[in-house]
Amino acid sequence: MKRAAMLAIVFLCLAGCSSRLVTNTSRSAIEQMLLTGAVDKALAKFSLAEVEGAKVFLDFSNLAAVDAPYIKTAARARFCELGATLVDKVGEADLIAEVACGALGTEFKASMVGLPPLPVPNSPIPLPEASLYKLSEQTGIVKILIFVHAKGRFVAANQYYAKADRNESFVFWWRFQRQDDVREGWERADLKLAKEALQSQDAHE
Repeated sequence: MKRAAMLAIVFLCLAGCSSRLVTNTSRSAIEQMLLTGAVDKALAKFSLAEVEGAKVFLDFSNLAAVDAPYIKTAARARFCELGATLVDKVGEADLIAEVACGALGTEFKASMVGLPPLPVPNSPIPLPEASLYKLSEQTGIVKILIFVHAKGRFVAANQYYAKADRNESFVFWWRFQRQDDVREGWERADLKLAKEALQSQDAHE
């Protein structure tokens, strides 16, 4: 009896459980990276010879988009990349560039060949889905307008469209991905950083 009691005490001491709080953000990382990836692609299309060497004031007063802060910073970086000098006051500028966003959002579609989940009479649990082939596609789409003028004198105005895609398909239990702009963008960014680090190292040797 004493032995059984001791074993019970040891078992209770050894038994236990742990847990941690799991949370999710209101927007998924995939959604945000698809949208900002589309923004990067759209701004990469912008090129204007007149901005090289010019003092440019970027006007974001008409920019209304879900990721407006990212668009602002990416636009500033693009103008600097093209040789512009950014100024904080309109009176100091040779050119004024108004940046607006006509669309920024995601589209999702899914298709399946097989049987969807089926309800079971008198049971809260349906029969599970039985798919032979399943495809899901998510796309981030953006439309950006950049209007450049010299204090009222027209210089240029163009619309820049772009999209970033991510899709995956399943044949029975095997997963395939035809396109993943999120992963490709990630890999390009890492490769660029690695090249810049190598160039910096060579320059200091």
